[in-house]
Amino acid sequence: MFFILSKIFFFFLQPIVWILTLLLFSLFSKNNKKKYLVSALFLLLFFSNKFIFNEFSSVWELPSTKIETLDKNYKVAIVLGGIVHQEETSKNIDFGRNADRILQVLPLYFSGQVEKILIAGGSGSLINDDVEAEILANYLIEIGVKKEDLLLEKTSRNTYENALNSIKLLNEKGIDESVLLCTSSMHMRRSAACFNKLGFNPDLLVVDLVSEERKWHPAFLILPDTQTLSEWYWLLHEWVGILIYKAMGYC
Repeated sequence: MFFILSKIFFFFLQPIVWILTLLLFSLFSKNNKKKYLVSALFLLLFFSNKFIFNEFSSVWELPSTKIETLDKNYKVAIVLGGIVHQEETSKNIDFGRNADRILQVLPLYFSGQVEKILIAGGSGSLINDDVEAEILANYLIEIGVKKEDLLLEKTSRNTYENALNSIKLLNEKGIDESVLLCTSSMHMRRSAACFNKLGFNPDLLVVDLVSEERKWHPAFLILPDTQTLSEWYWLLHEWVGILIYKAMGYC
């Protein structure tokens, strides 16, 4: 039930939903049409502004890890899901916005610095039962990763379950040290907090940094950007997510 409610709740956390709702109110309102229109315009300009988003995201995100600072070998690298899905018609694998989570780990594996890769991810969708860990594992085997070097956590549907089930799997394998956790910069605070709450303290490989150096040119300061609307959703998702997780004792 928590999984279903969280999906519904986070759908309404999208700024574009707020904007469309205000526009709908303006269509049917008799007395407050102008107020709703102005509010919708304000939200659109605010949440599509790259400079404003960058100021907030740069405070939240953890800095990307410099690969050369990883100066030891690891028994396992845990790669959190949200990376791939399988297209319905062609059955091709489609890599999403978080592909760096696996792309940054692969060189460490092929160089021998990482012995095994644990892929954490079941189905995070309400309407699709595809198991992401299996989809990604099949691809990795095709490009040369040994099947015996892959550990699959196939039942988790959210970040807390990623941590809980991954730790259970590692305990079954007798692995409790020399573990590397890899996920996106925006996602790492909540992810690491979940692992730490469960008494597990992996080293962190932070990838996929969204924020960038502050810029002062007009395109960055003023021009609306549709991609920024989407990025705001993920930032809000993490802010609200960590508050909910703390309230529930997950992190």
